[in-house]
Formats: sequence, C-alpha cells, structure tokens
Amino acid sequence: MARAFGYLYSLLSTFLTAALPLYLATFSAVSFGSSNAALSTPQMEEIIITGLNQRPLLDLPRSATVINSDDIALSAARNITELLAQQANIASKSFSGNSKFTAIDIRGSGDTSVSNVLILIDGIRINAPDLSGADFSILDLSQIKRIEVIRGGNSVRYGSGASHGVVNIFTLDPEKGFKGLIKLDGGSFNAQSQQATLSIADKNQSLTVFGKRSASDGYRVHNTLDSQDLLLNYRVDINHHWSINTKSYIHNDNYELPGGLDRNMLRSGLVDRRDGSIQSGAEGETEDKSQLIKVLFQASNAFNISSTLHYRERKNQFIFGEDFQIIEQSNFDKINQRSLFGEMIAQWHSPNDMAEVTAGYEKNNGDYIRTNGGQQKVDGQRFSGKLNSEAYFLYSTIAANNLSIGAGYRKGQSTHLLEQDKIISNESSPLCDSTTQSTDLAPPFDVITFKSNCPLIISKINHHKNRWKNEAYEANLVYAISASTNLYSSYSKTFRNPNIDELALSPPDLSPQTAKRYEAGIKHAGQRFSIDIGYFHFRTDQEILFRSSTDSFGLNTNSASPMTRRGGELQLSISLNDALEFNGNIGYNDAISDLGARIPLVPFMTAAANLSWQPRPSINSYISIRHTGAREDGNSNLNTISTPAYEKLPSHTVVDTSIRLSQALRTNRNNLSELSFSFGVKNILNKKYSDIAYSNTVYPAPTRNIFGSVSYAF
Repeated sequence: MARAFGYLYSLLSTFLTAALPLYLATFSAVSFGSSNAALSTPQMEEIIITGLNQRPLLDLPRSATVINSDDIALSAARNITELLAQQANIASKSFSGNSKFTAIDIRGSGDTSVSNVLILIDGIRINAPDLSGADFSILDLSQIKRIEVIRGGNSVRYGSGASHGVVNIFTLDPEKGFKGLIKLDGGSFNAQSQQATLSIADKNQSLTVFGKRSASDGYRVHNTLDSQDLLLNYRVDINHHWSINTKSYIHNDNYELPGGLDRNMLRSGLVDRRDGSIQSGAEGETEDKSQLIKVLFQASNAFNISSTLHYRERKNQFIFGEDFQIIEQSNFDKINQRSLFGEMIAQWHSPNDMAEVTAGYEKNNGDYIRTNGGQQKVDGQRFSGKLNSEAYFLYSTIAANNLSIGAGYRKGQSTHLLEQDKIISNESSPLCDSTTQSTDLAPPFDVITFKSNCPLIISKINHHKNRWKNEAYEANLVYAISASTNLYSSYSKTFRNPNIDELALSPPDLSPQTAKRYEAGIKHAGQRFSIDIGYFHFRTDQEILFRSSTDSFGLNTNSASPMTRRGGELQLSISLNDALEFNGNIGYNDAISDLGARIPLVPFMTAAANLSWQPRPSINSYISIRHTGAREDGNSNLNTISTPAYEKLPSHTVVDTSIRLSQALRTNRNNLSELSFSFGVKNILNKKYSDIAYSNTVYPAPTRNIFGSVSYAF
C-alpha cells in the first residue's frame, strides 16, 4: 500500500510540475491595460458575507477562503474541523479524535486559539465564555451552505475573540417546493448516524425541519460520543420591505474522553495507541439550546437595517477520573451558561456603489456557573460570573477609479463580575447531628462534641469586578490592476478580553491583550486559475497566556514582553479541464513568544493538496493530502537545563480519499430525486500521529479507518 501511494505522490508531483507553468503563463498573459475599478468581474467570483459589507472575495483586503456546498459534498471530510484543517495556516488540536473537543487555530494562537479565533454560525458566535471553545459537533456538514474563513484581525466588526481570524458557517436555504433528504452513515469504530431534512418553500416563506442521531465508540477506549440534534428554521418575507427569520436549535450528547498517554510508554509498546482509561479521562453530558430571530427592513435599494436577537442556554454535567454511571450525583461538576445577544446594523451605499457606510450597535449579557470538586461536596469550589458588554462600530469604504479605501472604528466596554466561593459545612447550624465523646477514662471527664450531617453553605473566597474599555480600528486599500487581479494592504488594531476561566486562575490585574497587525497580498481570479498570496506581521502586547506557574495565582498571566507572528499563505486553484480540479495551499508562521522561543503547539508550516476528478456527472473521486509541520509541546516553556526537555510533536502527512456515486431518478413529470453513495478511507497510509501534547503526554489521533453513506434527496 505504501509503495502504491508513493507512486501516487510521484505521479501527482510530476503532473503539477508540468501543468503549473502552463497556467502561470496564462496568468501572465492577462491584460493589465485597463484602470477602471468597475470592470466586469470574472466568472469564478465568490461573494464574502462575513464582515461589514458583502463584497467579492477578490476585493477583500484579507487572506480568505470560501468553501461552498459543492466543495463539502465532494470532500473526504467527515466534519467541520477536518474540512477546516485542510486550509492554509489552520491547524487543528484534538483531545478526542472527534469534532466535539477539537480546537481550530488560525495563524498561531497556540493554547488560546479557542479565545482568539471566533466561530460563527449564521453570524452568531458559538465560542463558550470559558476555555472549552466552540462545540463543532452541533452542526452536520449536510446542513452547511458555505463556510467563510477570514484570517487576520476582525475586532472592528466582531469585538473580542476575533483577533486571529473568523470562521463563519452558513446553513442551507431551502429550495422552492417540497424537498427532503434522508441520509445514513456508518464507519469504523462502530460509527453510525441517521438524519432527515424536510423543507417546504415558496417565494415568500419557507419552513425547514432537520433531525439527526449519531453514535460512535471512538478511536480509543473510553471515547464514545452519542448525540441528538433538532433544528427548526422559518423565514417569511412579509412584503418588499420586511422579512423575518427564526431558528430554534437543540443539541444533546453524552461523551467520554479517554485521557492522554505517556509518550515513552507508547513508544516502548507498554501501552497501545487505542488505550484509554476512566482514571485519566472524563465523561459527561451536554444540553445546548438556542433561539435566533433576525428582522430585516429594506428601506430602499440603497439602505437597510437589520436586527438580531439570540438567546442560548448550555448545560454541561461532567466528572473527571470516575465512572459516570455509578457515582453519586453530588460528585458531578457542572457548567451552566446563558447568554442574550442583541445587534442592530444599518447599511447604506451610494447609487453607483462608489461609497458604502455601515454602522452598528451590539449588546451582550451573560451569566456563567462552574463547579470544581462536586456540586454538593465539602471543599468543592464554585465559580460564577456575569459578563456584560456593549459597543458601537462604524465602517466606510470609498472607491475611485481603480482604488478602494476602507476604514473602521469600534468603541465599547465590557464588565466581568467573578465570584469564587467554597462549599463548607455549617457547624453552627442547629440542624447538625451532635455526638459527644469522653477524652479520659477517669473523672473529671473532658467531653468533645462532634458535629456531622451539617447543612452546606457557600463561603466567599474571592469576589472582584473588572471593567475594561475596548477600542479597535482598521484601515485598508485595494488596488485593481485589472478586472481579475488586485493588490491589497491593511493595518488594524485588535483586542481580546480574558474569559471566565482565565480570570478564575489569574492575578487580579489580568488585563486585555491588544495587537497591531499588518498584512498585504495579491489576488487573481480567472475562469480556470486563481491564486492568493498574502503576507502578515503582527505584534501582541500583554498577550493572555496559558502557562504553568509556581505562584499562587495559577496559570493565566499577561506576557511580560510583546509576542510576534509573521508569515503568509499561498492558495491556488486550477481547473485543469471540466472534469479535473486541483486546489492547494501552503501556510507558514514564524510565531515567537515573549521568551524568545517558538510558541507551543504552533506548526511552522501547513500544506494541503486536493484533487477532484469527475469523469462523469454521476461519479466523483477525491484525494486530499494534508501536511502539518512539527510543533513544540504545550508545556515547552518549562524546558530548562535542569529538567528533561519535552519533545516536539513531529510533522505528519495524512492522506484521505473518497468516491461518490449518484443517480438521478425521475419521480414524476416535473420533479427529480437523487440517490447517492459515498465511500472513503481516512488516513489511508495509516500514519500514527498526535495533534496535541503536554509534558510528553500525547493524545493519539485515529489511524486508518473507513466510512460510507447512502442518501436519498427528493
């Protein structure tokens, strides 16, 4: 098998070496004679929705990637995190081998990527207010219309959490008429899922219902994930001016985490990669509910106002190092999170589209409770917090001839109230049981009274309030060399506030981080060839670090000196003919910490090559090759001369492949249905690797595994 794929690598390399100069020559031959910014755009134009204004991808002053529903259907990815990990300068870090406990890192956040990369679904953030990050398991790939990845600072539009990039996931819009999809999946590790989608729509309104149940034993022992999802989406256009969209979502799951393995024991064969244990892992259950209402008022072709209201309630009950099924309820820890987010945005553009202005106001209120050591156990701790923020932002662009200039500003404030309490036994309560015991065998007797079964009360440990004033700004320009080629440059200031977990284990003076960012690049989009080459450089002051420490405050501090990251991305797409398409990318990142060393868990280089071949409309085969460079252990900052060095995570290359067969069926004179079969192999070369490690404790990724699915759409 390895020899066969070694030949495939060689063949692919030879093919690209021969084909690339031809298409670069085609690129060079494009006419550069016109200076009109209103030149007709190429047929391969993609529209970017994420941000302040909808605009063609070619005109965006950022490095960006768009993944549409066709790309998703043809890819070998099984979930969102696998799909994102194939993009330039994006690295995944997984504790579980599934999408629930996987973090996505853009441009080298490292340990804090869950707080520096913002994940949105239909424009609504799903990042948790703690260090657990976004739960990618709540959305299936079949429900996604497009994914937009915008690298770089986006704080003017989205505020805290958008420092390194934004991933905006858009769900499908129903087609007119009565439509449905039934899909069954199965694969290695007893993975299986069943889902169904029904929708009915006309030109004025639509209703969609989606349900899914999935289960898997996981790659390792003590690694199961069983989840259920229900989505209800209703949209109505009341008239030419008003439209309303509501979405209700419920996600429930039961999960197990297998824990890490000692690298040396794994290397010597004392443990197997699939081993796991209750003692070193965790397990729990999640209930996640959300309700979204969006109202759009289209006052004219040039002016509209949109209003969004989103409520989310998330409950997570879990246990570390014990069997979830047999312990007492009081041993469980819990996380309860509630948030209410409101936003209003007004957008105006001139009749000739030469000027655009966007103004917005947003307000976010939330509360958070987390226990540590049991919900009703003596000496257990309780962290509770209230997180409130509000902000105003303004952004405008002006285009003249072949130049477009944009500028934006955001101003707001955030208030975090953190209460850290301890559960103690109230021995002064009359409800206690009292027993006495003599201390001597002869008079005079000394008697000691013992109290038991006393009521539990909350004892205050640390209560403090943080109030931060935040601001962000950006300026950018795009210069049109031709209708299909643009140069871009941008400069921005971003910020990120500490989250609730960071505040709970930190000195009282933990403060927001700020960064100044510069990036520039060139983009070309033709009918069969597109390329995006970008460079970035940014410096972060007082970066919030997750770092082991011996002081009494814990793990989270501000960096003593600035941290720098510089690098770039190259993204390439070639339609070799109507049946063969190649997409590839390379990203590099020189990420240096305040200690002058590489930032832990950040690879210096990522690369991917994807080849799609469709010899017939009903047949599509796909191969994906993904390379991730070496990265430092998560606790590499503890490496000293007197302590053993923690080894790097070595680089790895993973190859996935899939094939999709479809057959159109006519159900009646006007309607067509489609029956599809998919089959694929993940990690076909059986590469043994890990995405994440701390102090030489690694979390093995899945080795070779297969999957298959059958779907019927009508």
